[in-house]
Amino acid sequence: MLGAAAALGAGILLAPNAIAADEWGPGYLIPDSTGNPDASHIGAYKVAGVDGVAYCGDPELAGPDAAGGYSPAQPVAAWTSKSSGKSASAEDLARAAYVLGKYGQTDNDEQAAAVDAVVYTYLEAGSTYALPDGKRALERLGYSNVPPSVKKWATGYLNEAAMFAGPYKVNIKPVDGALKPGVKTSVTLDVTSASGHKVPGIKLDLDVSGAMAGAGSITTNADGEATATLTPAQDGTVDLTAQAKTLPATQLHALTPNDAKAQRLLLAGGASSAQAEVHLKTESPKGGLVVTKTAADTKRPLPGVEFEVKNSAGKTVATGSTDAKGTWQATDLTPGTYTVHEVKAVEGYQLAADQQTTVTDGKTADVEVKDVKIPEQSKPQPRPVTISVLPQTGT
Repeated sequence: MLGAAAALGAGILLAPNAIAADEWGPGYLIPDSTGNPDASHIGAYKVAGVDGVAYCGDPELAGPDAAGGYSPAQPVAAWTSKSSGKSASAEDLARAAYVLGKYGQTDNDEQAAAVDAVVYTYLEAGSTYALPDGKRALERLGYSNVPPSVKKWATGYLNEAAMFAGPYKVNIKPVDGALKPGVKTSVTLDVTSASGHKVPGIKLDLDVSGAMAGAGSITTNADGEATATLTPAQDGTVDLTAQAKTLPATQLHALTPNDAKAQRLLLAGGASSAQAEVHLKTESPKGGLVVTKTAADTKRPLPGVEFEVKNSAGKTVATGSTDAKGTWQATDLTPGTYTVHEVKAVEGYQLAADQQTTVTDGKTADVEVKDVKIPEQSKPQPRPVTISVLPQTGT
């Protein structure tokens, strides 16, 4: 930025042993674009009344000392260069916010200088102030008092922001099928950047309600993924909310000078957040049973036999009749003990006794029922009758 190093913004006090560079904050005093020594600065600026540091945003304008004070910081919805008249893209603004948010708040001279170079690169894209090959950008990084490491850091920040700048999205990968009560299920989560990269080292606060309740936190690993374990207590729906509260900033905040000939300032620091919510179905695995009906005497299947199935509470949960092969199947039964009751037998056969069977997770129980033929009633045999012949008598 331009301006005399000795001029101070209103309200800034220096310690008795302060040097010129301290007036600007961390970074390095360098010649301005016309060669005046120590007339510019690559790094951050300390602003009266602001907790932390800020960075200049208009390389062609006078330094903050000429601002006559600044208005309170406001979010930046759009940014137009005052030197070129070109507008910065939303992508570049988000990337600048990422670098300022993650690396701008520092007391390290090299780091602050690298951030300053990155900010100009994004806000003055394609200009002489923009890396990788802008003439003034390379001059600012090439002065003898500016360590070569600053350029390396700035290049690293640009590459990192291209991968990990926001806006961000929290993703909860869908679970195959329903959750099962009492069974642990792993759910994978991640946070993706605007470029689609998974962001490592992000803390996710979890809140669970519904068929299970609880809260906790997990952090994405080096691959940008995290795993949560859910164990529902009962059938129903598990409501899972994952929130990332401390993501890098996605929006710039600028201080506007009271005097328009001075540079705008961009605040360091800041953060953003993102969250996602899913509703996971929880249900006990279903099973079933197959009834096979045969005649006890002939071993042949008996079609048309009516059955009902009752649960352990005595409630009828399924009804039906056997087909031509003598079979009938009841499905979608919750694991447990059931009673198979024959309601109506075919003509000539007796009703079979009730049978109990156990249905387990995802399996079908076989129930064999044999009907016994109704025995024929014995026909009564005639009894011989002896009729005595009475003697005939005459008159």
